[in-house]
Amino acid sequence: MGSLSALNQPLHYPTARRDVSVIDDYHGVKIADPYRWLEDPDAEEVKEFVQEQVTLTESVLKTCDTREKLREKITKSFDHPRYYAPFKRGNKYFYFYNTGLQAQDVLYVQDCLEGEPEVLLDPNGFSEDGNSVVEYPYDQ
Repeated sequence: MGSLSALNQPLHYPTARRDVSVIDDYHGVKIADPYRWLEDPDAEEVKEFVQEQVTLTESVLKTCDTREKLREKITKSFDHPRYYAPFKRGNKYFYFYNTGLQAQDVLYVQDCLEGEPEVLLDPNGFSEDGNSVVEYPYDQ
């Protein structure tokens, strides 16, 4: 671990508001749900709470000496090209390919198995960080 003095400092966890007004009645049994407000990920209060948790977590993780070594090891293990089995739809062939560290697989299309592949869909350009979620139908 990194700086022991930083680890000895008390952590200041964000306070999760308790809403005592939320009570469900299940067949006559009353069950309190004081944290129901946390179930709405789009609510500003929830976003602020989550960001406070992220800030706390990052403050602890940045003191960890082995974090960067672990990141490098994981990155190296994923840094290799990956092809997925081609599949045919109509008169075209499709397959997914990832150069290794791309956030999303790229969908290619070609006229025949020996044909020249063309990029059909590259979701890595949908956002600046390439992390836009695209769910492909892998029902081959």
